[in-house]
Amino acid sequence: MRTRHLVWLMSCTIGLSASRPASAQTYTCLSDTTHDLYYYVVRLVTSTDSDMVVTRRRYKLPSVDKSKVSVVTTSSVCNQAGAAYHASVTPPGTPAIPRTLVVIKVGTTRYVVLDPNEHAGEFQLNAIFDSKWHYLIGFTS
Repeated sequence: MRTRHLVWLMSCTIGLSASRPASAQTYTCLSDTTHDLYYYVVRLVTSTDSDMVVTRRRYKLPSVDKSKVSVVTTSSVCNQAGAAYHASVTPPGTPAIPRTLVVIKVGTTRYVVLDPNEHAGEFQLNAIFDSKWHYLIGFTS
């Protein structure tokens, strides 16, 4: 009798879970070109200073003109950036959460992404991706 009750309870739970529609995850991209990260990325990819060149290479960023660095706000890129960023800063299987992002495109091959609300202690977590949203490297600021 107890086994039937448990089976019935599990069936109801599974049925209710399966019948709920999946909620789409929302990501919002800021159009803030005054963000410190934007200026840092511009300085990093345009500099000829030897220390900045070493850092740029470590971060796998190309050397480009300032005009090739832009803040991206299109919803398709924002959604891809949000999913990729979430996967890079959380353990596998962590449920997605809404995020507000700064997405900076560098040339045609790189994206630098930041969720200003995501921290490791006092530090913000930045992630760099290639054009197919493969995680390349992260850094804190």
